[in-house]
Amino acid sequence: MNNKLKKNYHRLSFMASQANKLLLTGKATLNSLIHLIRKRLKLLLTPKESAEYKVWRNQFLWRRVGLLLWVAIPIWCCSVLLELYFKFYFQAPANFSKELISLIAKQLDSSIMHDLAVAPLLLTLFALHRTKWGHRYPGMIFLCLSWFATVLQEVIATLNGFALGNDDMWRLVFMAQAVIIPVRPQLHLVSQLGVLAYYVGVNSALGLTPYTENPRLVTGLVSAGWLLMIFWFCFICNLGVYMYERLQQAEFESRRELQVFLYAISHDLRTPLMGNAIVLQNLLKKSDAQVNISVARALECLLEGNSRQINLLNSLQEAYTLEVRGVTLHTMPVQLSTVVASVLDDIEPLLQENRVIVNNLVQADLPLVNADATQLERVFCNLISNALKHNPHSITLTVNASIQGKKILCCVQDNGVGMSQKQCTRVFELYTRGERARFMPGLGIGLYVCQQIITAHGGQIGVTSKLGAGSTFWFTLPCKEE
Repeated sequence: MNNKLKKNYHRLSFMASQANKLLLTGKATLNSLIHLIRKRLKLLLTPKESAEYKVWRNQFLWRRVGLLLWVAIPIWCCSVLLELYFKFYFQAPANFSKELISLIAKQLDSSIMHDLAVAPLLLTLFALHRTKWGHRYPGMIFLCLSWFATVLQEVIATLNGFALGNDDMWRLVFMAQAVIIPVRPQLHLVSQLGVLAYYVGVNSALGLTPYTENPRLVTGLVSAGWLLMIFWFCFICNLGVYMYERLQQAEFESRRELQVFLYAISHDLRTPLMGNAIVLQNLLKKSDAQVNISVARALECLLEGNSRQINLLNSLQEAYTLEVRGVTLHTMPVQLSTVVASVLDDIEPLLQENRVIVNNLVQADLPLVNADATQLERVFCNLISNALKHNPHSITLTVNASIQGKKILCCVQDNGVGMSQKQCTRVFELYTRGERARFMPGLGIGLYVCQQIITAHGGQIGVTSKLGAGSTFWFTLPCKEE
């Protein structure tokens, strides 16, 4: 009896452990699925728009609305000519019933009324487009033009006692809007929902149905197939507009950053030349005796300016090399404590000049890492120099490293001014300069170089920061395999 109880106990324990494992596996799978969905949704979110981009987009929208107005003229002329042909020259075949002929005549009269109403409205939009109001609110002209072509037809059909549902015209208008005006997907969605809401809502409220030869064939205003077709057509149009605007926004911001970068590099390259010119002019104004005394200091100033220019040009060449060829590594077993100590010794004069308190917490008993010691020294040097450049004097700098599984986590922490979340997301991009570095020499490639080096080693790099609470730059390196 006791053996049987023990067997049942072990069996229940095994089943409980398996159930627990399945539960944990399911939970992990669900968490990974949620993380993936969030990541995909985050890609669809529109980045925050700058004021300059909004102004540019408004001007772009105004120009494209003008183009759409001009495109509407030949379309309106073709529609009028087609209606005149059907009105005066079209002969109905003998097999057409009277009801069908009456249907065609009624729909034709509705189309003629629509075109007659559109003509003065189109001219009004042309006039408004040239005014200050039109420059300021091009989206309103866009909606009016769209609804004159779609909703107005439905209104005239309602006045004639039937529901039109001219989805061919809707698709033509929606496609023309998406191709000619590929910005502001919200406007496109409003224009589409406007005509659909009128067609379904007003006609349902009034009890109107599509006008056909046989009323018994009418089963309702919309069917599932028709609704799905309209939905996917609008979805594809709006998705195209959304993706194009994302591309336009990224291109606009890149052009703006390029302008800032060109201004910064021209400023940095021009400053040494202006300093050299001032030194030479001062020498020319002095007598021969005074020149002999001042020549040593003048040469020092000229050499400093030339060194700064050479460093800037070397930075540009290095950025190009990293983009084209990547990082070349010569790896060997490296002890991190030795690398950090060497870097701190090299920049000791700079640390003393900035009155920095350094806490080196990197232990000598850490596992070795397969790395390029020279490149790792560049990473630590760039991170420390970045902290000194963007913070006031007398900060506390802490360098630490710890074991995280099969990797070593290295941190360079300061208690300086910190960064905003927006700055943290872009700090490793090429040619990104901090707000405090606007008038400092340099092109903003130091952190980009750090990222390329750590990625080439198979690690990751990042930053955590908060305004007023300092910054912590961290990176990981894989441990040397035994």
